[in-house]
Amino acid sequence: MGNNNTSVAYNGFIAQANPPYPANPSSFLSTNPAASTFNIGTGGGVWNGPIANSSWVSFDAQSFPGGADQNANGYYTYTTTFGAATTGPYTGTFNIYADDTVAVYLNGNFTTPLILAGAIGGDSHCADNTPNCLTLDTVNLAVNLIAGVNTNTLTFIVEQTGLHAQGLDFQGSLSSPTPTPEPSTLLLLGTGLIGSAGALFRRSRAKAAR
Repeated sequence: MGNNNTSVAYNGFIAQANPPYPANPSSFLSTNPAASTFNIGTGGGVWNGPIANSSWVSFDAQSFPGGADQNANGYYTYTTTFGAATTGPYTGTFNIYADDTVAVYLNGNFTTPLILAGAIGGDSHCADNTPNCLTLDTVNLAVNLIAGVNTNTLTFIVEQTGLHAQGLDFQGSLSSPTPTPEPSTLLLLGTGLIGSAGALFRRSRAKAAR
């Protein structure tokens, strides 16, 4: 599906039954061995999405609005890895949904999240503020990546407060500045993957002036 990242993996749960729920929940990071996740569909008519070329995922195949399971309140950690052709700066956009909300981190920098978790508020379906399950959160990114295959890691700490469904859906792209005379590199990211765990690079080729 044109994605450059590995399948999203589940790394465990840390309970947090009562507030406060911080915007940077890095102290609730779970580092258990990676486990498989499930495609949990389109959001049961309650969540928006899924984003193009992506899908809602969870560690629990019944964790969706109308599903059979209730997930405990607390923090659920997910990770995915991706590669880059060169070490250095990349820019791009990142689109994300989560229930109830999520904080996103790059390459173990848990001091400064790429995306802060949204304020829970009334919690009628998910967090009142983005990222949440209803309003697509689009963020412009400027990041430094590490060259190689699967050398960069995105970590998602999904916050659940409503004793029911929790999940994650994201999609984005990053590109390196166009050097001379080499072409730029485009990385596509998303939760909706089919099998491949390798990083693929798409190169846009500049036509030489004649």
